[in-house]
Amino acid sequence: MIRYGLILLTICLCSSLVLSTTYKFTHSRIEAQSINEEKDALDKVFIGATEFEQKTIEGKDYYLAKKGAKVLGYIIKVEARGYGGAIKMLVGFDFNGEIKGIKILSHSETPGLGAKINESRYGEDRPWFLKQFEGKNAKELELGKDVQAITAATISSRAVLEGVKKEVVDFLSKVK
Repeated sequence: MIRYGLILLTICLCSSLVLSTTYKFTHSRIEAQSINEEKDALDKVFIGATEFEQKTIEGKDYYLAKKGAKVLGYIIKVEARGYGGAIKMLVGFDFNGEIKGIKILSHSETPGLGAKINESRYGEDRPWFLKQFEGKNAKELELGKDVQAITAATISSRAVLEGVKKEVVDFLSKVK
């Protein structure tokens, strides 16, 4: 009996060693890839902007979306709690809170249901759910009125809407 316990202990220790070593070598690459994906997404979040200047306000990073010397608006990183966990996204908006674009960076929503927040319909280049937000003021967003929820994924739909609404309104109150 003790022999089996020692064998199991050895297997667990070896597995832990392999996992921790793999994490040590891949963590920095994964983090760098995540930063690159975020920077690539800026163009999709604020169409029309040609450059993005990173700034910080009260410990929170954001981007100024610019076209030449003219500042068009802001891009912030938003994290909302969905059904399956955190939904991380970039949100672009102008000085009045009108949403210019949203890009989901990561989520762990249920495939086929909540994951539809980031799915494009056939022949379209952007997710249909996120396109509903464009041109609407974040302060006035309402589920069912301005944005239609995804069938069987109300929690995910509401998480995106409430996360965008809250963070944009909070950010604009800090900037003004």
